[in-house]
Amino acid sequence: MVRAVLLLVSSVLAAAGVCAAESGTAIAGVHFHHVHLNVTDPQASIAFYQKFFGANTVRYRGLSDGLFTEKSFILLTRVTAPPPTNLGTSLWHIGWAGVDGGSEFAWRTREGIRVQTPITPFGANYYMYFWGPDREVIEVWTGGKNHRFDHVHLLASNLGATLRWFKENLGLVPRTPTAPAVSGVVTNYLQVDNVSVSIMERPPAGAPRPGWWPAEVGESIAPTEGTAIDHIAFSFDDIGPVYLRMRRAGTLIVHAPATNREYGLTSFFVRGPDGLLVEIVQEAPIPEGIWRRR
Repeated sequence: MVRAVLLLVSSVLAAAGVCAAESGTAIAGVHFHHVHLNVTDPQASIAFYQKFFGANTVRYRGLSDGLFTEKSFILLTRVTAPPPTNLGTSLWHIGWAGVDGGSEFAWRTREGIRVQTPITPFGANYYMYFWGPDREVIEVWTGGKNHRFDHVHLLASNLGATLRWFKENLGLVPRTPTAPAVSGVVTNYLQVDNVSVSIMERPPAGAPRPGWWPAEVGESIAPTEGTAIDHIAFSFDDIGPVYLRMRRAGTLIVHAPATNREYGLTSFFVRGPDGLLVEIVQEAPIPEGIWRRR
């Protein structure tokens, strides 16, 4: 049976044009590809992100409606019942940068966006959280001084272990050599293209938690799939070496490489830290990867 599974995986990789790699091949060329949402009304979600965050509508690979923002996609899966909130998972929220916190908060609330956390000063800047159409959490952080898609924010039971996972599996290294504390919470971040992957460590049991820490995060962090923000995805021009490296390292493979007919992309899924679902996509970098078909 094991041999049959490996033969099937090999045939899928070959059909996708993926080249096998020898053990020890270095990881290179990682890009941030997309955030994947579970939504009850795709057109309503598209209109929401267009209006409030300036995302552009695309027909991804000519097959499925989605959104494009800066150098990343937002892909949508329609679900029949409202998905559970992503609060309580390791994928806390997605975020855009802002410039003038007061006027941006006033405009969005005047236009009817639902507020999760009102505008709050943080040093010289401001943050504010909003609810998306399916109760996905979206931050606007004025520290970026622009209006671009800016970050995904992860929570970790062990920051060091999470950083090691991203380095060993995707070749990403933390931006700061030592993790600073923000209101007593140890934090660090990774940079992928224009997207920051911010990671904060859960305070130890019994330790005080800052007021902004999501109360839904308990001692056991819930898996992300099936929630409003289902998973995040990274891309490589060739996923073959990445897949083989992860498999040999013992990374939990959730779905072996396959081509998804709905989106026309070839990818595989792995289990990241604290239940985070991560998709690894075979795609050319942006801008060629917007329309390139394999």
